[in-house]
Amino acid sequence: MTGTSDATREAVLRRVPLLAGIGDAALAQLAAASHLTTVDKGEILFVEGEPSTRMFVVLSGRVRIFRNSAAGAELVLSHAGPGESIGELSVIDELPRSASAQALERCRVISVPADRMREVLSQSPDAMLAVARHLAVTVRRLTGTTSDFIFLDLPHRLAKYLLALPMADGATVVLPASQSGIAAQLGVTRQSLNQALGALAQAGLITVDGRTVKVLDLAALETF
Repeated sequence: MTGTSDATREAVLRRVPLLAGIGDAALAQLAAASHLTTVDKGEILFVEGEPSTRMFVVLSGRVRIFRNSAAGAELVLSHAGPGESIGELSVIDELPRSASAQALERCRVISVPADRMREVLSQSPDAMLAVARHLAVTVRRLTGTTSDFIFLDLPHRLAKYLLALPMADGATVVLPASQSGIAAQLGVTRQSLNQALGALAQAGLITVDGRTVKVLDLAALETF
């Protein structure tokens, strides 16, 4: 792997929650079998339905995870940033990819061979428990997302989405993707998202300037 050492890869992998239960020796072997890949903006890391031979850990940049319907509609499931893993589900169950992944910007990712990952997990109960906990977090997140689609209209889903993002100075949120990308994640059109942002702004809850959203009344937004 050009440009980074085994020790660097090991240090990065050690910070990934999915790999928390792996011992030092096994983690070092996993790092040695991995390699660094640079992915350009817009490049696809993997495609829904294809065989899975690797999982990835994002070192820099952001990646979106999405699915397409037969009619061509797109639903963004999540975004992954530095220190987060993607593609781990297919590594565990050995089934084809359940979603696609695309770089939102130029990214560096560590590519981890699926067979080596499974070998490590099979030899470590602690590692398996860490993976189970990671997958439990994912299931809880998806359960909440599904409930939101059913029980909340778009303005309320949008408010919940904004409150879940990192907030600088207790008031400023930088959207992690374009409005089109966020619309896809919320399962709506860009026009509908614009209307929902406008409704929150008209209610005096936020202001919007490009990808920067300023929360004017945090308590009121939380109540909403």
